[in-house]
Amino acid sequence: MIRSLHLTDTPALLIFLGKSPANEAKVRDKLTTREVELLAAAPLLRACLISDDSKCSFVCVHQGFIHALVSLKMCRGPAAWMIDRLLLSPGREEVCSDLLERAGFAGDKIQAERLFLRLDCSSPAVEMAKQGGFNHYLTEYLYYRGQVRQTEPQASLTLRPKSGADEHGLFRLYSGAAPLQVRSVEGMTLQEWSQSRDKDATWELVLEKEGQISAWLRIRLGRTAGRFEIVSEPGAKELEQLVDYSMAALKGRHPVYCLVPEYQQQLQRILEEKGFSRVASYACLSKQLAVRVREPQLVPLRA
Repeated sequence: MIRSLHLTDTPALLIFLGKSPANEAKVRDKLTTREVELLAAAPLLRACLISDDSKCSFVCVHQGFIHALVSLKMCRGPAAWMIDRLLLSPGREEVCSDLLERAGFAGDKIQAERLFLRLDCSSPAVEMAKQGGFNHYLTEYLYYRGQVRQTEPQASLTLRPKSGADEHGLFRLYSGAAPLQVRSVEGMTLQEWSQSRDKDATWELVLEKEGQISAWLRIRLGRTAGRFEIVSEPGAKELEQLVDYSMAALKGRHPVYCLVPEYQQQLQRILEEKGFSRVASYACLSKQLAVRVREPQLVPLRA
């Protein structure tokens, strides 16, 4: 039986998480770390206790035991949510499609329109997600480099911290860089795109050229490792300098990672020239959620 996670499921949840099931869902801020799933029990149960409007979980229960779990969390806005946990007991992978299909009917409960999921391309869950109504709209690559050359950015390259006033400029940059098939899923308008972005704690910088934002740099500082992402205009001449800038900003951290969408082929070539290796490929999937339409209706007039 697939249903919502209840507070009374606490013992079964602890037993399930204690078996350390692998999390099939790949969340941006945890791509290069491995989380101890038993520690996830507290936030999952807290959401049941205080009715957290930013989280939602479903479980597959059989004879009192939990065999699979999927949890959803809100992106930057209420119209877009992502799956941050997809946990399956060994031998119970066949429930994945039904579990994801059930998550797709959460739209009425969480008042969302879109649901996102990132999986390793080699995972059997990719095909199961497609059977559950998800669409594979983008592939991302994770690049890795162990020893970073301590390269200082060129003096002619000046970046500044991103501000709240940059949202329109960043959306214009994104719209020029991402293909239509990606924008149609992640957001054709500023509001849609803004709400669908991950809540990933990063240091963000922008490069301006002739009064317009021409590049957007996102740097994540881990305890020992680091990761960066770059969005730039197609064919940007400063792209190699932006990579050097990122590596200099991550000085002292190793390894260094870079997450690259498949359409950023120029960035992939530059990374490989600088000694980075591709270590993972991720399937980015989305699903339009089924939201109950509230139709207007007549009600008795009370005096």
